[in-house]
Amino acid sequence: MVEEKKSIGIVTIFDVSNFGAELQTYATQKAMQNMGYDAEIIDFPYYKSPSFKREAVANPFYPYPLKLRLKEMLSGCLRWVRQLTSHKKLDERAHKFKRFHQENTRFSKEKYNRISSLYKNPPSYDVYCVGSDQVWNPYNFVSLYPYFLTFASEGSRKMSYASSFGVSTIPSAAQSVFGACLNGFDAISVREESGARMVEELSQKRATVVCDPTLLLDKNDWEQVERGVAEIPERFVLVYELHPIPYLNMVAAHVSKLLGIPVVRICSESMATHPGCVNLFNIGPAEFVYLFRHATFVVTNSFHGTCFSLNFRKNFYCVLSPTQNNNSRQLSILNHCNLVSRVLYVGDDLPSLSALPVLYDKADEAIEDLRRISVKFIRTAVDGKD
Repeated sequence: MVEEKKSIGIVTIFDVSNFGAELQTYATQKAMQNMGYDAEIIDFPYYKSPSFKREAVANPFYPYPLKLRLKEMLSGCLRWVRQLTSHKKLDERAHKFKRFHQENTRFSKEKYNRISSLYKNPPSYDVYCVGSDQVWNPYNFVSLYPYFLTFASEGSRKMSYASSFGVSTIPSAAQSVFGACLNGFDAISVREESGARMVEELSQKRATVVCDPTLLLDKNDWEQVERGVAEIPERFVLVYELHPIPYLNMVAAHVSKLLGIPVVRICSESMATHPGCVNLFNIGPAEFVYLFRHATFVVTNSFHGTCFSLNFRKNFYCVLSPTQNNNSRQLSILNHCNLVSRVLYVGDDLPSLSALPVLYDKADEAIEDLRRISVKFIRTAVDGKD
């Protein structure tokens, strides 16, 4: 008798036109599917998604700082203005993000665009999973209860995969709620050492540090979903800048000069462009993968930019500001791979030509080891046994 596949419903952050969010969404579902599980993403879009419907129960579950409330309102207004002035380009870009999921990602048949609908008619699975991304960031301006899987049927297995808090401390007003919610899980994994410490401080649970789901898939897996980008040079320095850092662009220009090749830049939603670069705005996740696979050198400050550089064995630098408070993800994965030398901090001396190549032997071994730990965690969490 053939054993029936266990079903897994995954809650995560998607439909936000963010490369890292959409790619980790696909990777989580695909990796579990590759392992033989009947996995799908619960179609519950993030609160910043255009399809999310705001209601009273969607408000944060603790007294949210007024300063951050005002910041959220302002950023929402800016997004609205940007959509009015640049809706054609934004629509083209959004279409490519939507197409990526339509072609590659499996979603639940039911769409839950309100938190209340998720609780009134919850989907049924053998196992519920939350992750990856910053699903437990206390400064997300939304109730985090769905990301603690409190809608799941009583007695069902609940797990997290590579979930992140996105911060180093939880506000005191939210700590008791976080602790109670974490204690409801059967198995917890996070993607940073700092996250594991926070789980243990907040709850009676221990957490396993696993790799980001984008690293659960290898370069051959990613080649299957890429789409080519026309009119880019054969050899190029790729810049993917999540947060503006002028020094990062200095590093890219310097590497470009040392190698004698142009800079190709993935532009953010703000559409800020740089003279002398090939500026790409109208691309989706499939094109993003293509650019990383074909880049000669990568300069980034993004966690997922770092992950894809590692996965495709690229020569790269991760440029960080020492005053930024969210460097832990990049530093954690690079430390695990013995590649902290690939970090350049703002103000460091620019590298020489001989410093550009990355030695990958030990890093490859470290990534494979982390993959094994991660796969073992998933099997144990889903099946309830070692």
